Amino acid sequence: MSLKVGVNLLWLVPGVVGGSEGYATGLLSRLVERDDVAVSAFGLPGFVTTHAALANAMHTVVAPLPHGRHVLRRVFVENSWLPRKLKRTGVDVVHHLGGIVPRSPVPAVVTLHDLQYLSYPEYFSVVKRRYLGVMQGASLKRARVVTAISEFTRVQAIEHFGLDPNNVVVVPPIVREIAVPAASQRAVVRKELGLTRDFVLYPAAMYPHKNHATLMRAFAVVAADHDVDLVLTGATGAGAWGSALSTEVSVRALASQLGVEERVHMLGYVSTERLAALYGEATMVAFPSRFEGFGLPVVEAMSTGCPVIAASATALPGVVGDGGVLVDPDDIDGWAQQISRLLADPAARHAQSEAGAARARELAAFDPVEPLLSAYRRAVA
Repeated sequence: MSLKVGVNLLWLVPGVVGGSEGYATGLLSRLVERDDVAVSAFGLPGFVTTHAALANAMHTVVAPLPHGRHVLRRVFVENSWLPRKLKRTGVDVVHHLGGIVPRSPVPAVVTLHDLQYLSYPEYFSVVKRRYLGVMQGASLKRARVVTAISEFTRVQAIEHFGLDPNNVVVVPPIVREIAVPAASQRAVVRKELGLTRDFVLYPAAMYPHKNHATLMRAFAVVAADHDVDLVLTGATGAGAWGSALSTEVSVRALASQLGVEERVHMLGYVSTERLAALYGEATMVAFPSRFEGFGLPVVEAMSTGCPVIAASATALPGVVGDGGVLVDPDDIDGWAQQISRLLADPAARHAQSEAGAARARELAAFDPVEPLLSAYRRAVA
């Protein structure tokens, strides 16, 4: 008999929530292929339109919410409408992929992406910090099993909340092979986006912890000696109900202040296909984020053979391994030196490309669906 799993996706606002969207859709796309599990998803109208193929592959129930990020209404729906639907659907276990467990009539599993608010409280309002301070710990203890997206996140959760280590398991993201489009298709994307030079790519939502300012200052140093552009992709950032506000305006202002605004391309959220083309065309990916629960874009870049420079912080060193160069996230000179080194040395780029691809293959060889199903069965038992 198939295990009946409900999945709470009411938090998933496409193009807004950042890397957690790719994490959730990646796992679900693999989960629906299994014969031993039946998935019922409870999501927003935007999820159904953005991820139509995935929504059609599951029993998808659309919540009575409008498009967009309506946090208070969503919390109400999670604690009223969702429990009723879970009971009527007859699921064995519910998986809350957004980190918070509302009132639940069935055994619950919760995914913890990160605990950034503990390390960088200044990125959150007093209201948001208090909310997380109350809800995060309670949710982790209310769930029968907690899944963490990396060992770094798992250890941090156990140490801070005193969780039973046996009930906290690592379920990393699905590492998918990124199919880089042919050169002719990449040329079309370059033309459409107005990219005429070599470029450094940073795929990250516009939030303070992503640390765009350090990269911008380092790039200004590099641009004085190299004919190169900087391409920034990723969600604008929501700034909803106490989350850190989007840094888009300040990053644009800094580019202007440093005199490199014409060399910086801020593309916003791009499709998977366009991002694959950018990975294929980029000279390197620079990823100076101060805090990552995992850092999937870094792995995606390595899988395409794009050389990676990443921050030596939080989960990134454990994910990158020997596949890239690590730099302190706030060392402007260090970032400028490493970017300049790769720009000037094709042999170094090739060696790093090979190392990154090998590391990505190691990560892709692990199937996270197995520990996920074990977590479901443990919760039910």
